[in-house]
Amino acid sequence: MLNKNKNPKMLNLSKTDFKEFLICKKCLWLKKKKPELYVEGEVSGFLKKLIEEGYEVEGYFQKKFKDGVELRGAKEDLIERTQKLIKEKKTIFQATFETKEGLLAKVDVLDFNQKTDKWDLYEVKASSEVKKDLFHNHPKDIAFQKIVLEKSGIEIGKSYLIYLNKEYRKKGNLDLDKLFVYEEMDKKIEEIKKETELEIQKALEALKIDEVDLKGCGCLYRSHGQRCDCFEVFNPQVPKYSTAHIVGGKKLWALVDEDVFDVKEIPEDFSLTKIQKVKVDLQKTGLPKINQKKINRIFEDLQFPLYFLDYETFGKAIPLLEGYKPNQQVVFQYSLHILEKDGGLKHFEFLAENLEDATKNLLKSMQKNIGPVGNVVVWNESFEKGKNKELMELHPEYKDFLEAVNNRVFDLMVIFKKHYLSPDFYGSASIKKVLPVLVPELSYKSLEVQDGTMAMDVWGKIIFGNLEAEEKQKIRKNLLKYCKLDTLAMVEIFKKLK
Repeated sequence: MLNKNKNPKMLNLSKTDFKEFLICKKCLWLKKKKPELYVEGEVSGFLKKLIEEGYEVEGYFQKKFKDGVELRGAKEDLIERTQKLIKEKKTIFQATFETKEGLLAKVDVLDFNQKTDKWDLYEVKASSEVKKDLFHNHPKDIAFQKIVLEKSGIEIGKSYLIYLNKEYRKKGNLDLDKLFVYEEMDKKIEEIKKETELEIQKALEALKIDEVDLKGCGCLYRSHGQRCDCFEVFNPQVPKYSTAHIVGGKKLWALVDEDVFDVKEIPEDFSLTKIQKVKVDLQKTGLPKINQKKINRIFEDLQFPLYFLDYETFGKAIPLLEGYKPNQQVVFQYSLHILEKDGGLKHFEFLAENLEDATKNLLKSMQKNIGPVGNVVVWNESFEKGKNKELMELHPEYKDFLEAVNNRVFDLMVIFKKHYLSPDFYGSASIKKVLPVLVPELSYKSLEVQDGTMAMDVWGKIIFGNLEAEEKQKIRKNLLKYCKLDTLAMVEIFKKLK
């Protein structure tokens, strides 16, 4: 039941708010009207990360406008200063506009075109392509900006989406002309303008509502990876591992319409693929499916010593080093456990102390510790093998070594995708799901660094942050503990499987 407040206080609708509205209108309402119930989760964190990456890329793009004026400060001050600069026909970074309806827009770059006597709008993205999915809808972003500016009396000439050239490689100083791709969006904006205006109006109307029914939201009909941050608030009846992890589309709709959310409650005659049926059966029986004979045959083909290898990487949108592409990651750490046939176990590790020599010193250390014979065991081979291919291009002197490593890679995760399935993995083959089931005495929970994203963030603080030596040393110890556990976990899981 929706009730409108007769005299609602006007709330702003920013571009970020609008993006959240497109994901789930109820979640946006909760964020704005009942913030005490709002749960900041993966979606909001993801949008914040996009904004932070965008700011960095904007900084480089702004260098193309030598006389541009950057605005910072409180909203009211930004709006006032924007109007002053508009009159002076200055190029503005973060030009800020607020309409009488409450729409709020901050424009990455607003540049007055002397030839057309109009303002050109630039929306800058940290990606290497135009995206149109649920979480990144670049055409809608720039359409929102243009609509707000036009409502504010600004005559727009051209609207450009700026993103990074995925073919660009850094050679010497950054070449800004080659780094950025300009895509004129005026035709696309016109195609979606009416639709976007209608969605904006709906979002504004939603913010005028005083109360909403907290039972259910439209995300019920989406796969688990497309849910809003507030999903559990609106849908407490849905288990963490639900039917949305098994099926999608029409099949999910059919189950939701019958209030079937628990995997165990999926009817026996419900149409499922072979893989889906296996996942359902695991939950219904509560018993694992283990093909030990197949696992034994696979392990018999492995050649000792076994090198259990794991990488950690750091990346930014703008290429950091010579030869790197936009959004390409730097491998800054590895952990290596070497298991001999007699059970002997050794550990080696490397953690870069600086950015410039990170991969060169890492490869020097790896080549010293990985011998010419024996399988290299990883978890999710596409990652390590992919990074090795990139390293071959960056350091051709190590090409033979890295090709030999890739040719000997064995992906332990494959076992848990095909031959060892457990209801306690909840449909996942992630090492974070497998380890607590097979080797519960090992855990990431007590570590300061608990996943790859955290590792990336804290290493970035060592390299770019202004930290004291003691704090840097503490972070290094935490990174070494985390990466070491990744490879030790593989060793212990391997032993358990044998």
